[in-house]
Amino acid sequence: MSIPAMRLDFASTGRRPRKGPIALVAIGIVSLALTLATYQQFRGRADGLELRLAAFTGMPGASSAPAGDSSKAFADADAVVAELATPWGQLLADLEQAATDSRDSVALLAIEPDRENGQVKIVAESRTLPAAVAFTRRLQESGALMYPMLDSHEIQTDDRFRPVRFQITATWRLKS
Repeated sequence: MSIPAMRLDFASTGRRPRKGPIALVAIGIVSLALTLATYQQFRGRADGLELRLAAFTGMPGASSAPAGDSSKAFADADAVVAELATPWGQLLADLEQAATDSRDSVALLAIEPDRENGQVKIVAESRTLPAAVAFTRRLQESGALMYPMLDSHEIQTDDRFRPVRFQITATWRLKS
């Protein structure tokens, strides 16, 4: 009696996602939308109550301490909303597709977001410089990025295969 051979294919692209994970993503998106709507509703309500309190007390300085606390809380909440609005799923899908299109000649090393400027820096290695340029061109068709540009490249002379390490900078394409 022999054990049948086991075939492991972690890079297979032919499978379609099952309904369960798709349903979880849909539930997550709906939950995010409801959370944002509730947040805006409470923020408007809090602003209205602060105005009523200031009008009731007749002293503009009376509500300055709570307003300072609430404005910091609102700033923190805005930072969280900005983090959640970052299109990570689309970006990662586009990067994966670009790597697949490059026939596995490009390896991603780092992805560094700069939310203040709305940019992302991508560091990768390729076997050749034309492969790096082709990868950059493929990212220019991305739905999550605008204006991906090859900023720099360097041939790694200390490696016997002499790969090309390159850096791409692009702007986030945030959906409104």
